[in-house]
Amino acid sequence: MSYPEPVDSMVYPRYSGIATFMRLPHMTDTRELDVVFVGVPFDTSAGYRVGARLAPRAIRDCSSQVRIHHPTHDVTVHERIRIADYGDVRTDPFDIERTYAFITEGFDAIYATGCKTIAVGGDHGITYPILRAVAKHHGALALVHIDAHTDTHDTQFGHKLTHATPFRRAHEEGLIIPGKTVQLGIRGSLFYPDDLKWSKEQYRMLPAHEIHRRNMDDVVAEVRDVVGGAPVYFTFDIDGMDPSCAPGTGVPEIGGLTSWQVMQIIRGLVGTNLVGADLVEVSPPCDVNSLTSIVAAQMLFEIASVFAVNKAGR
Repeated sequence: MSYPEPVDSMVYPRYSGIATFMRLPHMTDTRELDVVFVGVPFDTSAGYRVGARLAPRAIRDCSSQVRIHHPTHDVTVHERIRIADYGDVRTDPFDIERTYAFITEGFDAIYATGCKTIAVGGDHGITYPILRAVAKHHGALALVHIDAHTDTHDTQFGHKLTHATPFRRAHEEGLIIPGKTVQLGIRGSLFYPDDLKWSKEQYRMLPAHEIHRRNMDDVVAEVRDVVGGAPVYFTFDIDGMDPSCAPGTGVPEIGGLTSWQVMQIIRGLVGTNLVGADLVEVSPPCDVNSLTSIVAAQMLFEIASVFAVNKAGR
């Protein structure tokens, strides 16, 4: 069985051609694939600065600089897994509920073929409809969640479906396993004194200040202990990182994780039952010299490499 191959950047310069994630082929038939990148260009459920709907295009462009071999894992991604760029799922910029239905339908169709996804948003609200699709095929999920914010509010301005509510909705529907959910990097000022109370009662929370004071090997070991052998979904809001590393996001918060810390968390997913992932909240209009899109592209490579190592280890 042949494996899709990216464009050879030593033959065709990285600034040439049509941009796809990591210069992989664009393929919509997932029956012969292991993993696909899927763009979700939607930010209508964002409550502050917008622009994340433009991220899939921007990150595709910046991912052209990503090379194919991961030296730490010693794995060439496309030689271990059949991976491609699926393109974007359908969205409606004027209707959140309709778009969430489109997202669930699109991801359901992909998972029905046995393929897994790395979604690229988009605001964090998109994770809820993705989880509906993934849980349909893998059951309730362990969740590894990097973010500055818990995104577990019940409502935002009276609305149930926003980028501040996805994990409350997922929790209510039984899509995630509370005892196997860990939230990392939480920090920043709050609207009200009890804003973190619900999440602390339901999940393991590792706020940014705790992570900064701990050895990363210990942090990763705790994450792995929490998720155990359950099917794992990894969701990464880019604002989990410090604005010095990723300024182009809708709700930046100082004191965040460094790129190195996030890389250690992602690499710590090797050996877990990773069944899906997403990266959200990159806002190109808020960015500086495409720095955040560049960081996002590199982190997507880290995630893809975990899928590759895990497949090779089976």
